[in-house]
Amino acid sequence: MSNQRKRLGEVLVNLKLITPFQLDEAIEAQKERAEPLGKVLIRLGYLTEDLLLNALAAQYGVWPWRLEENPADPAVAKRLPKKACQQHQVLPVAIRGDLLLLGMVDPHNLDAIDLARNVTGMRIEAVLCEGDRLLRAIEDVFSVTKASQTTNELVDQALKDFRIDPKARPHTNEITEVDTRPVVGLVNQMLTDAIREGASDIHVEPRADRVDVRFRIDGELRKMREFPISLMPMFTTRIKIMSELDIVEFRVPQDGRVAVVIDGRNVDLRVSVLPNHHGQRIVLRVLDKSHGLKSLDEIGFTGSNLDQFRNLVSKPYGMFLVTGPTGSGKTTTLYAALAELRRSSNNVMTCEDPIEYEVDGVNQSQVFEKVGLTFARQLRAILRQDPDIVLVGEIRDAETAETAVRAALTGHMVLSTLHCNDAPSAIPRLLDMHIDPFLLSTSLIGVMAQRLVRKLCPLCKVERLATHEERALLEAYGVSLTHVSTPGGCPACSMTGYKGRTAIHEILSIPPPVAKVMAAKGSIEEIRTESMRYGYVPMQHAALELVSKGLTSLAEARRVVFLDATYARERNEVFLHAA
Repeated sequence: MSNQRKRLGEVLVNLKLITPFQLDEAIEAQKERAEPLGKVLIRLGYLTEDLLLNALAAQYGVWPWRLEENPADPAVAKRLPKKACQQHQVLPVAIRGDLLLLGMVDPHNLDAIDLARNVTGMRIEAVLCEGDRLLRAIEDVFSVTKASQTTNELVDQALKDFRIDPKARPHTNEITEVDTRPVVGLVNQMLTDAIREGASDIHVEPRADRVDVRFRIDGELRKMREFPISLMPMFTTRIKIMSELDIVEFRVPQDGRVAVVIDGRNVDLRVSVLPNHHGQRIVLRVLDKSHGLKSLDEIGFTGSNLDQFRNLVSKPYGMFLVTGPTGSGKTTTLYAALAELRRSSNNVMTCEDPIEYEVDGVNQSQVFEKVGLTFARQLRAILRQDPDIVLVGEIRDAETAETAVRAALTGHMVLSTLHCNDAPSAIPRLLDMHIDPFLLSTSLIGVMAQRLVRKLCPLCKVERLATHEERALLEAYGVSLTHVSTPGGCPACSMTGYKGRTAIHEILSIPPPVAKVMAAKGSIEEIRTESMRYGYVPMQHAALELVSKGLTSLAEARRVVFLDATYARERNEVFLHAA
């Protein structure tokens, strides 16, 4: 045992996860309390569970598998009997083709690997799991109720319990709440799977002969399963009942929301139902409140952008906008800003649709358009509540835009979001809403555009020589690289090569010269060129900075932002001239 501890200690020291002094101190502590070296180091605060798992995996020569992030699929886990899993401390966690990934506490347990191979008839690859979590996962998997059956079992049961004419068009069958009981388990399983996978959106898409279910994970849609088209009427009705929508209306779009509790986590779902050729298409936006607020340091700002952002949002009055498409993290960034700006000496108020996170010390209110409580009307009411800082969830129309501008002109700090392609595009977007150019130039203090890019999985990313085309593109943006990092694929990232996302930004401040161009209704190019004289750096440079650090791939950067060598050379000349 002591030799094994010494080997682990050497691994940790060689990886520079601990110092030799910390190792000696942990070995001394072991003499007082008999426990594994790794747990001693965690108890002393010298190591985290994640780092220990990585080190042990390196020691064994296998991949680490974090059950808290990637729970075992019950259908896969049950390929081995519970007794065998408990006896050998193993659990099948996933299947990749004909390969079974076997979570193990001891990947060198050849008897357990042989047993799994003989019982399942599949090739086996061992992955390392943390011992306590694996034992809890075994109990969870084998104590599941009927509601946690596999999707195929639930589909078969639903088809058996409720029969409907498969030739009829999906919306022609009148379905009542009682009729939806066969698909309750199917809906619950879909929601549970989405939450556990970390999906931000769930797409339920009726086709001619089937229904596709896709999850948006790390910004990319992945097909997860499909079920027969004959179940779609029941499925749609069940979702509508949960979100309190009209179950007999199938001709017009409907929007709703529902709150659910999954694995002890409070999750809000925004529901959108849209009539489609083969039925009603459903999209559910997942708002997992258990994730909590991020700080500005966790958003992904570069040092200069973070300083500039903090400087702009901490001004006593004016309007600051965060732009980007749906799902780009705009609201998350503004919540992080509010968490820093809130103080006992100021009044911070919000009008949102919906309230995504509850922030202590901030007075939050909900838009309710069904009763006429729009953003504009609620904002006017908030301005009578003596606010210092106001967060408007989104500027959607001219009335809201005009009210926000006037609030900024009368001594309030207004933060909001806007949908447009980049920071300079926000200005003509507001002018299209008939905002007076002079009022806009005197109220707007800054605009930030934001996107989310996937990060390469640190466990399996591959470094290779850049191609001639890649080098030419990078050099056009002033980046010189001979090697680039590309995605690999391992169990930790579900074989995608990417794990998690980070934000990239561009910030356009509005000093007097830029405001003068705005007041004169200058073009986007004129605004962009003038802004470059005062520190504006396009988002492409932030994306390529991540590429140069090996945090993301060039392909991912090109997926998120527009990269073009010819355009870059032209813009670079303007940038250098402006600088």
